[in-house]
Amino acid sequence: MAKTHPQVRSPVLVHEDAVREFCRLARRGYETRGKQEMFGFLFGRRTPEGHLLVRHVRYYRGGTRTMYGISLPLTESRRRRRKLARDLNLRFLGSFHSHVEIAGRITRGMSDVDRESFRSDPAAPLEAVVFIWAGLKRTLRTNPLSVVGYEPSTGYHYRVRFYAKFANGIRRTRVRVHRSGIVIVY
Repeated sequence: MAKTHPQVRSPVLVHEDAVREFCRLARRGYETRGKQEMFGFLFGRRTPEGHLLVRHVRYYRGGTRTMYGISLPLTESRRRRRKLARDLNLRFLGSFHSHVEIAGRITRGMSDVDRESFRSDPAAPLEAVVFIWAGLKRTLRTNPLSVVGYEPSTGYHYRVRFYAKFANGIRRTRVRVHRSGIVIVY
């Protein structure tokens, strides 16, 4: 049985650079011939108030990818995420993967396979899913359960959702972008 985690305090905070990296990786998979899902790891820390703060997103190159899923070598991926956590001096918080639009349709939540994979990882309190699809106009509405984005130059829409483990199952959790406070002027 998977180790239970202390309750994730809502909202999960996501650094703005991590949001950009989610979108960049999702776009990369979407634009790949055959549209592939992307997979990677989340790193961050717990704030003094008890919220999880996702500071870094790292792509994982291993595994076999298709437009419908990813098969991972578990021991290798776990070894890699431990090394990255040490190198970044941050805590491993979980994994992310993308869902890409296929034939005009996109999966809007976690599949049973996604849930089982998340449930079976004892070290991961969070799972993020990045949805990407092409659209003609900006139609996304923001809400407390998603980070949304639109890229005018490509017409791509993004939605990032976080899921957390609770005693009674896996649930979506509120999310908020944590701004760096630094304004860059070009």
